Amino acid sequence: MARRKAPEITFQEHIAGFLVREHGYGMLEQSEITDPDYALAEDHLWAFLQDTQAEAIAKLAEDYGNDSRDEIFKALKDELRRSPLWLIIRNGLTVRGIGFKLFYSKPRSDQSVATALYERNRITFRHHFYFGAKNEEIDFVAYLNGLPIITIELKHEQNQTVHDAVSQYAARDHNERIFQLPFLHIAADTSDVMVATDPRREENFRWFNTGLANEPMTKGEYPVEYLYREVLSKERLLESLSFFLVHVPKRDAAADRPAQPEFSLFPRYHQSRMVRKVADAALQNFVDTGTIGRKFLINHSAGSGKTLSICWLADRLHSLYKPGTNYKLVDMVVILTDRKSLDKNIRDEIENFSHLKNIVGLARKAEDLPRFLKNRMPIIVSTQQKFAWILEQLEKDPSLKERRVAFLIDEAHRSQEGQMGAAIRVPFRKPDEADAEDARDNGEDEEEKIARIIREHDNNQLFVAFTATPAPITVTLFGAPFDTYSEAEAIEEGYIVDVATSILSFKTLYNLNCPILPKKEEEKLYPKGVISKALKNVAYQDDGLIQYKAEVMLRIFEERVSPLINGRSKAMIVATSRVAGLRYYEIIKEKLKERGAHYKVLYAFSDFTHPETNEAISEHKVNDLGTGELIEDRFEGDDYRLMVVANKFQTGFDQPLLAGMFLDKAVIDRNAVQTVSRLNRCYDGKNDVIVVDFTNNADAILKAFAKYRKGTPFEPGDPDEKQCTKLLEEIFAAAVYTQKEVTEFAQLAKTGTDAQIQYAVSNLRTRFQEKIVDIEQRKAFVYLLARYVKSYHFLTCFFTYPPPYAEMATFAEIVGPQLIKMGTVSDMMKLVRATTVVKASVQDQGEVVWKGGKRKGPSSTGQKGGGVPLVKVSISDMIAEIRKSFAITEEEALYIKEVTEEKVADDVIKTTVLNHRNDRPYLEDIYRLQLNKFIQDAYDERGRYDELTNPNYIDTGAIFDIMAMTVIQNHLHV
Repeated sequence: MARRKAPEITFQEHIAGFLVREHGYGMLEQSEITDPDYALAEDHLWAFLQDTQAEAIAKLAEDYGNDSRDEIFKALKDELRRSPLWLIIRNGLTVRGIGFKLFYSKPRSDQSVATALYERNRITFRHHFYFGAKNEEIDFVAYLNGLPIITIELKHEQNQTVHDAVSQYAARDHNERIFQLPFLHIAADTSDVMVATDPRREENFRWFNTGLANEPMTKGEYPVEYLYREVLSKERLLESLSFFLVHVPKRDAAADRPAQPEFSLFPRYHQSRMVRKVADAALQNFVDTGTIGRKFLINHSAGSGKTLSICWLADRLHSLYKPGTNYKLVDMVVILTDRKSLDKNIRDEIENFSHLKNIVGLARKAEDLPRFLKNRMPIIVSTQQKFAWILEQLEKDPSLKERRVAFLIDEAHRSQEGQMGAAIRVPFRKPDEADAEDARDNGEDEEEKIARIIREHDNNQLFVAFTATPAPITVTLFGAPFDTYSEAEAIEEGYIVDVATSILSFKTLYNLNCPILPKKEEEKLYPKGVISKALKNVAYQDDGLIQYKAEVMLRIFEERVSPLINGRSKAMIVATSRVAGLRYYEIIKEKLKERGAHYKVLYAFSDFTHPETNEAISEHKVNDLGTGELIEDRFEGDDYRLMVVANKFQTGFDQPLLAGMFLDKAVIDRNAVQTVSRLNRCYDGKNDVIVVDFTNNADAILKAFAKYRKGTPFEPGDPDEKQCTKLLEEIFAAAVYTQKEVTEFAQLAKTGTDAQIQYAVSNLRTRFQEKIVDIEQRKAFVYLLARYVKSYHFLTCFFTYPPPYAEMATFAEIVGPQLIKMGTVSDMMKLVRATTVVKASVQDQGEVVWKGGKRKGPSSTGQKGGGVPLVKVSISDMIAEIRKSFAITEEEALYIKEVTEEKVADDVIKTTVLNHRNDRPYLEDIYRLQLNKFIQDAYDERGRYDELTNPNYIDTGAIFDIMAMTVIQNHLHV
C-alpha cells in the first residue's frame, strides 16, 4: 500500500500545481539560484534584459564588453544598500548612466508595443527553497524576472496553523537576505492568511482574509483559494509592484514628530479590494456612458485603515486613463475631511505617499484652495466646509466645468446636514431631470437642458463616501455599501480593540429649583430644545457634582486605567459643555497637584466666551500651548495622561495610548459608536480598555455597537416623491395663506431689501395670529412648515418639482421661524441662571456587560427571535393601557396620540420596519431605541420638556417605549 503524503505536502503541491497550470508560473531549480547570498536567479534576469533591452546591453558593452553582465549585478547590489528591491524593480536600475527596466507594468492599451513587453515578464517560483549555512527551507519563494519578490510558509491545520508559520518566520535568521529582499512574506494555513512586509517580529504579521471566514471560490478548493487564485496571479503581483506598494522614507526627529525608520506599506485585503472595485467600476461606467458620474458608499470600520484607503484610492484614481488612450480619466481628485486642522491623519498618511508630493495640495490656508483649483492641482486635500464653494467654482468657471472630478468624502454622514449637506446632495439629482429653477426657461430645448444638467453635475463628478457608521440618509443618497469591512472583522483580526464588551455605569441624579417663573400669560416660546439642554447643563456644570465625579474618575483612572499598556495609558473625559469641561479641567488639575501626581491634564475645546464672566476662553491659553503647537501633539507626551474634551476629538482622533474614557455627556447611536471608538486603536500591550458612563446610558451605548458591528443596519430605500405634495396640500388646507401670497413673498425674498422682507413677515404673522388662536395649533402649523422645508431640500436631490414647491420652501424657511415670537436667549438665561441644584447624587450602577448584539440577518423569510408574533395595537388601546399604569392628564394623552400618529404616518419609519419585518430582535431591541429617540425629538420640538425628564416617559418600558412598539406594530400590520 502506497504511503500517504503528509497533509502539508498535499496542500503545498496543490498550490504549486495551480500556479503552474492556471497562472503559467515557471518552476525554478535550486541550482538556478546562482547567487545564494542575494537569492538571485541571475540567468533569468540576464535573459529578461537580453530579450527586452538588447540595445541598452549593447550600449553598455561598448565600454565593458563581456563584463557588462557583471556591471549590471554590481550596480544592483550597490543600489540595494540604499533602496528596497521592490522600489528598484519599480523605478528601474541605472548602470553607468544607462537605464534598465527590471519589469514592465501593465500598459494602458491592449494594442501597443508595451503589451508585448508586459507579456515577457516571467514569474517563477522555487518550491522548497534552501538557504543559509544550515540549509534551512522556505516552502515557496516567488520570483519576477529572476528577482525574489514573495516568500510563503504554508501549514496544514491537521498539524499546525497559520500562527505556527508566523512563529517560524519570527524565529529565522533575519540577516539572511531572503528575509530582506522580497516585498511580502505570507504565512497561511488551509483557512487563514497573514502577511508582513517585515517578518522579523510576529506583531508585524497582519490578517489578510476576505472576511470573518474565508470561503472557497470554487467547489472542491481550499478556503484560502483566493490566495493562490487571485493574490498570487501575475496580474495582481505586478499590480502590487506598479501601484500598491508605498515606500515611506526614513524621517529624522523634528519638533512636531518623532524619528521614523524607513518601511514599506502594503494594503490589507479589504483596502486593495475596495480600491480595485471602485476603479474598475469607474472605468466600466465611462466605457458604458462616457461619464465618470457615479457615487459609492464605502462602509469601513473605525480604526481599520480608512485614511490609508482614501490615500490609495486617490492615487489610483489619479493614475487611471481612458481605455486605450494616454488621456487621464479623472482630472482632479478632491479629498474632503471634516477635521478642521486639515486632519492630522490625512496629512500624515498622504505625506507617506512620497511619490505624490509634487501633485498633492494640502489646502491649509484660505488662499491655497483657489490657487490649487486655478493651477489644476491633480490631488487636493480640503475640509468639507469648503465643499459648497468648490462645487460653485466647478459650476461658474468655464475651464473647470468640463473637468472630471472625483470627490472622496471622509465620514460622509456628518456632511449631510444643513447647507453643506445640501451642497453635497445637489449633484445627485437624476441626470435626466431638469432643475426646478431652469424649468422656467422656455427658450431652452429639452434635450439641451438635460445635456447641460448632466454636464454640470454627475457627468464630471465621481463621489466616494467613506463612513464607519452610515446614517439612513447616507444610504439613501449613496446607495447600499459598495464595499464593507465591518467592526466585527476589524476586532476579529486584531486591527482594533473591542471597546464595547462592558461599561462601568453611574447614574447622575439631581433636583433643580428656579425661584423665578415666567408668567403664564406671557406664553413665550423659547428656541426648541435649547431650554432642555440649558437646564441639564445647570446640573452637569454644578461644582459639587463635578468635584465628586472628578474624584471618582481619578480613583478609577489610578486603579484600573493607569496600569494598562505598561503604565503608559491615557484617558479622555467627555464633558457635556465647554463650561463644564473647563471646571473639570480646573478641578482635576488642582486634585493632581494636591496628590503630587506625576502626570498632567489637558483641555481640548473650541474657543468661547464664558457666559458668566464674558471672558474669552482660549484653548491655547488654558493649556499654555506654544505658537503653532497643536493640543493633540502635546497629548503625545508621556507626562500628559488625561484629556478633557468638549465637542472635540469625539470623532477622527487617533491616539493609540487611549485606554480609558469617562462619559459625562450622553452619546447615542452613531455618536456613541464614534465617541467610544476613540479607544479602539491598537498598541503593543493594549489588551483592555475601561469605559465609564455617568449618564445612565450604558445599555444604549452597547446596543448602538450591536447595531453597527457587522456593517450598516440600514437598507437603501426609494424616497417618496409625493411627500412634498402631501405636506403642501396640508399647509394650504389650514387656509392661513394662499398660493398667490406665497409666490409674491418668494419673489420679494429674491429681489427685495431686508426691510421690505421683514415688513412682509410682520403682516404675514398678523394674519397667522388672526387665523390660528390656539397656541398649540400655532406650534403645530410652524412645525408643519419646518417639516416641509426639510422634506423639500432632501427630495429635490432626487426629483424635480414645479416652481410653486420651491416658492413654498423659500416662504416656509424665512417666514416659519418668525411666526411665533420667541423668548430671547437672554430672557431664558435669566431663568436658567436663577436655577440651582438643590439635591444631587451619583449612584454606582455596576458593570453593564454586552452579551452579544442581535442583528438583522440576510434572510427574508422565517420568523427570527422566536416568541409570539407582534400583534397590532390601536393607538386608542395603547392610551388605555398607558392610563392603567401611569397617571396621565388629558393633555398628555392628546400629545401621545398626536406623536404616535405622526410616526405611524412617517414613510421612512414604515420602510425601515417593513425591511426588517422578519427580524424581531432588531425591531424590538435596536430599532425600538431609535424610534424612542425620534419620539423624544418630537416632544422636544413641541416644547414638552416635562415629559422629557419624567421617568414615567423615559425609563425602559415606560411611555416612550410603549409608543415606539405601537408604531412598529402598526407598520407591521398595514
